[in-house]
Amino acid sequence: MAPYPSRTDIELLASSLGTSDPSPFFDRVSPNVVWDVMGTHPAAGHFTSLDAWKNNALGTINAVLQEPLKLRVRNVVGGGDQAWAVLELEANGVCKNGMEYPQRYSWWLHFDDKGVVYEARAYLDSALVQKAIDSNS
Repeated sequence: MAPYPSRTDIELLASSLGTSDPSPFFDRVSPNVVWDVMGTHPAAGHFTSLDAWKNNALGTINAVLQEPLKLRVRNVVGGGDQAWAVLELEANGVCKNGMEYPQRYSWWLHFDDKGVVYEARAYLDSALVQKAIDSNS
């Protein structure tokens, strides 16, 4: 048996990110995760807890959207015998001012031997984040 969650397991967990209850995914993220959001925009940063990431990175985006961000899984690479897995995600939100928010993400997730994410990196369209914030503040 592989020491890390399989590609299928990761896809199933991440599918909850597109629902009103994303807790199945976040229950597998350490409360002390180190999560880096790359870029030069207001949601970017180095976060040393899940709460810090949710309140700052995710909170910054959700503050300008009509509804909380919902993510759809497009692809999963890794997992199983590999401690790292990559999630390709998409969000097709709408900002409070009606501007479309067609964001794409690449989340690099590092799992421990219990299947818990303890390190993550998020790559996204920085210019879109900045435009959404500037036009909805």
